[in-house]
Amino acid sequence: MTVFLDDIGRWDGDSHGSYEVTAAEIVEFAEQYDPQWFHTDPDRAADSIYGDLIASGWHTASMSMRLFVDGFLAETATLGAKGLDHLRWPRPVVPGDELTIHSAIHGIEEGDGTDDYGVVRWGVETTANDGAKTVLDIEALVLVARE
Repeated sequence: MTVFLDDIGRWDGDSHGSYEVTAAEIVEFAEQYDPQWFHTDPDRAADSIYGDLIASGWHTASMSMRLFVDGFLAETATLGAKGLDHLRWPRPVVPGDELTIHSAIHGIEEGDGTDDYGVVRWGVETTANDGAKTVLDIEALVLVARE
């Protein structure tokens, strides 16, 4: 079943996903895209303010995006996105963290009714370890088709 703009509210307040983060993938992502030492050098990171290797914020966003697609967007008549109005990484992701996302509809811009789509202000919060810490907080502007 595809969820169109008129039914998008069904995702408000819903949660999805379980993704366990590994040290190997933190290093692999960082070596290619964000090669800072606290993402790539476990020994040095252990002596840092973090006390462990941490995932790049962009890696956290990528893992969250995967959970967002699997949990919501794959069943939604999305047409891409216009961008983000908000992006924060309140706490770092470390190896062994298990991620879950939480959806909140912050608003829908439906235009004048002649458009084939609307813009959904979709809040996504990613938490780790059964909600013990928030690791990502975004508001995405998602284009969603009308039926």
